[in-house]
Amino acid sequence: MADCTGLKFFITMKKISLLIFLLGSHFAFSQATQQKQSQVILHSENKDVETPAEFPGGMDALRKYIFQEFDISNIKNSGTITSVTKFVVNTDGSIGSVSSTGSDPYLNKELDRIIKTIKIKWKPATTKGQPVKYWVRVPITINN
Repeated sequence: MADCTGLKFFITMKKISLLIFLLGSHFAFSQATQQKQSQVILHSENKDVETPAEFPGGMDALRKYIFQEFDISNIKNSGTITSVTKFVVNTDGSIGSVSSTGSDPYLNKELDRIIKTIKIKWKPATTKGQPVKYWVRVPITINN
């Protein structure tokens, strides 16, 4: 019985660590993410955007949503695991063209699943008052 309690504690600690990282990484990576976004994402929809797309509640709310939906139990790799998820926010606020790349195939698949199942509409990006497509890049790192 003690082993079961220890396993539950370990899984709970992994989830807490992920939550702390997800909530804290927004501040740590926000400037670097914006700089890298223009280098990595070469889609013309992000050029000359006056107002970027916005998840209701901001990036902190998006990261909280990802954490709540995340199933960490299948991640077998240990150490630092990274993934970058990219997707487009369409002119109607829906999400499309989701893809994740990184060091753990399960993490990539799980992030794709979570983003694809978001039913909450985003506020679309605008240019000259008109909604435009906007590419979003979300880096995730887990210390497992």
